[in-house]
Amino acid sequence: MKRSALILALLVFATAAYANLRLTEPRDKLYTFTETTMLRGTLTPPAVLTINDQAFPVQADGSFSCGLVLQPGKNFVEVGGGREKAARRVLKAVSYPDIEQLYDGKRHWARSQIVYLSTLGYIEGYPDGNFYPGNPVTRGEFATWLARIKNFPVPRLDKDVFFDVPKEHWRAPYVKLAVDAGYMKSYPNNTFGLDDPISRREAAGIAVQVEGTAIIEKIKTMFRDVPQTERGATPIYTARDKGLVVGLSDKTAVYDPERALTRAEAAMLLSRFAEAQAGFRDLFDFESGYTREHYCALNIPPEILAFTVEPSQVGRKEKTTLKLKARIAPRAKFSPLAKVKVDLSQLGGLPDAEMFDDATHGDETAGDLTYSLNTSFQPLEAGEKTLRVTATDKLGWEGKAESPLLIVE
Repeated sequence: MKRSALILALLVFATAAYANLRLTEPRDKLYTFTETTMLRGTLTPPAVLTINDQAFPVQADGSFSCGLVLQPGKNFVEVGGGREKAARRVLKAVSYPDIEQLYDGKRHWARSQIVYLSTLGYIEGYPDGNFYPGNPVTRGEFATWLARIKNFPVPRLDKDVFFDVPKEHWRAPYVKLAVDAGYMKSYPNNTFGLDDPISRREAAGIAVQVEGTAIIEKIKTMFRDVPQTERGATPIYTARDKGLVVGLSDKTAVYDPERALTRAEAAMLLSRFAEAQAGFRDLFDFESGYTREHYCALNIPPEILAFTVEPSQVGRKEKTTLKLKARIAPRAKFSPLAKVKVDLSQLGGLPDAEMFDDATHGDETAGDLTYSLNTSFQPLEAGEKTLRVTATDKLGWEGKAESPLLIVE
């Protein structure tokens, strides 16, 4: 080996061996409700950097940053530079706007249980992003939540479960699991009643079945509205004896067995099941589960390498066709581009005019990451204008650039 090559090899080895890796953000064991968080750090002197086994660029000053795209539950990020490694553990919790609202200065009484169960994927909110804790829980919802908590494998169905539960319905496998396990029953007419509410009486009976609780022999009447002769008294008091259900309040000895169980009450009931309790313990155990299987996705804002406006100078009242071009850096493994738009409002145009990479609207070559737009205008006043372009990826991250346009007399 020539002396120069040997010296270069030794320098590379020395750089790798003595590189100093430091993570400044996020802190380890972070508990957050956000969809993303930033990873920032330094690697000095700059060396080869990997984040979750993916090569990542380091700036000239040794700094680096990217976004961590979090999934509900445990998220793990592992950073390597030279011979050094660092890691961060992030727990992403799931919540809903309507349970974060304050009522008389306090959060919702079932907030913690709703958050933990949702984070574990046992329960879900509505499509609009809210949980609606006061709504009655339906039989379809409850069957789904039971099957998830029991961690039953979801079957593939080749026939309808019930007359009103076709195999194509997304809750159908869960309904079948809950019924086959003996936790819930269909109606005599071979229907299940997916959208029917569950009464507090029925919920107590289901809880006893799910937990395999032995029925108590001697009933001690505790609720004024549940006498020993009440239909369902035995499972209600059995569930109460085992700490699975409670009355309406500590001050009133009332159970209200006929009333529909609310979604918040359902969450509270499910949180008392053995499997849910085990899930909670595992969820907050930062010493286990943070492995490569829980690598979080990485993302960076789209980088606009160049944004040009031709011509860059036009005469006032002169009808001109502007040729706009924005060259975008390749996204590699990051979230792909969704849109590239330019703000033409200073020219009297649209504030979000779309640019194209499909060989139309002035674009020369489709798919080359150069987005183009030809637009005609006739300026009415002189002065310098600024055109701004925004590139947005499918996660909503934005990269921006601008270019001047001079209008002369």
